[in-house]
Amino acid sequence: MVLVTGGAGFIGSHVCRKLVENGENVVVFDNFSQGKMDILKKLRLSDIQDKVALVNGDITDFDSIVKTLKKYKNEKIIHTAAITFIPTAVKNPSLTFKVNTVGTFNLLEAARQFDLSKFIYVSTSSSYGNFQYTPADEKHPLEPKDIYGATKLAADRITISYYRTYDLPVSILRTSSVYGPGDLEKRVAKNFIENAIQGVPLELHGGGVQRRNFSYVKDVAEGIVLASKLKESDGEVFNICGEGVYSIKELAEVVKKFVPGTVIKEVGARSIDTKRGDLDISKAKKKLGYKPKYNIETGINEYIRWVLDVYAPAFNLKIKNGLSDG
Repeated sequence: MVLVTGGAGFIGSHVCRKLVENGENVVVFDNFSQGKMDILKKLRLSDIQDKVALVNGDITDFDSIVKTLKKYKNEKIIHTAAITFIPTAVKNPSLTFKVNTVGTFNLLEAARQFDLSKFIYVSTSSSYGNFQYTPADEKHPLEPKDIYGATKLAADRITISYYRTYDLPVSILRTSSVYGPGDLEKRVAKNFIENAIQGVPLELHGGGVQRRNFSYVKDVAEGIVLASKLKESDGEVFNICGEGVYSIKELAEVVKKFVPGTVIKEVGARSIDTKRGDLDISKAKKKLGYKPKYNIETGINEYIRWVLDVYAPAFNLKIKNGLSDG
């Protein structure tokens, strides 16, 4: 039995789906902070909601974690719950620290007390801050630039300390620019697609020169599940992302390819943007057998179809530009 925190969330729902496909029993532990339970179930869990247990719980509430572990006798925790949208984190630093850092500590302590067989922490490449070299491997200096990266890094380091101090079998996975079906935050890929289909220009801050590994959420979920199954991943940190590094401008061009009529324009740069680059995923490939299946075009194409078929009708978006075959 696997407990997935944030299981009704963006990445977490895809992890739950992958676990169900693999025959695992799954408990979705989520406080449904992104919307009403019925809306999130429709957008993210419609095909598996009858195959998982749903618990309305909060990782900042230690007692609710303990109560759930006692009831369901979970053997593993996959921890995806977090405040992940940087503007939200910057606006609410106290809440971000409470959720991202204290919440992770609560889960680790509960996992220790219940002697669980695996704890997976989904961290972030934002822990590296501005990349000092590329491709950036797991030994890259940890110098987060913002409160989001700092709180995630704090939890990242607390997680590894539980392995070193208590021999709790943990694995840490650092992701990069995850996109795909189920995302409700205004991250760049979702923002571009939503604007494109509504005929709103795509804005490139500072010319869109920032480069990063865009990671399709299904690939990321696959990497997380692989790590959860392997004893060899205990005490290890892995970069998990898509292959190929692209600029924000190149992402916009891909969206335009599939949504004809899209207008792209340049606007001023933002101080919040981090200088990134290519992440080295050779360790995950070697030790986990991780291999991304989606490139930027196949991922964006599938994502646009989901936005048109599921997301747009749910939020009554006015569609001006439809999907082409590219």
